[in-house]
Amino acid sequence: MAAATSSSAVAVSTPQGVAERRGIPAASFVEDVETYLRQAGLEVNSALAFLQERLQQYKMVEMKLLAQQRELQAKIPDIEKCLDIVATLKAKKALGEHS
Repeated sequence: MAAATSSSAVAVSTPQGVAERRGIPAASFVEDVETYLRQAGLEVNSALAFLQERLQQYKMVEMKLLAQQRELQAKIPDIEKCLDIVATLKAKKALGEHS
């Protein structure tokens, strides 16, 4: 029964035409809680549980993206060194020097 409740909440909580990204549906703003609950056919506790679960999904995605960002930023110095080496090799080749 919880799965049926969650699936009906998903239909209401995401506007039509909003695509999922990385498997997580886009967040929508709930302007009127009473209307949201009525349209979703949910009770307060089940809607709250669903929204808290969705929040945890967003936090996990955020943590993964931040970790990926740190890893990529750590690679920047090595990439810059490689670019400098390539530029040096190109300059030597243009002058006809061989190393």
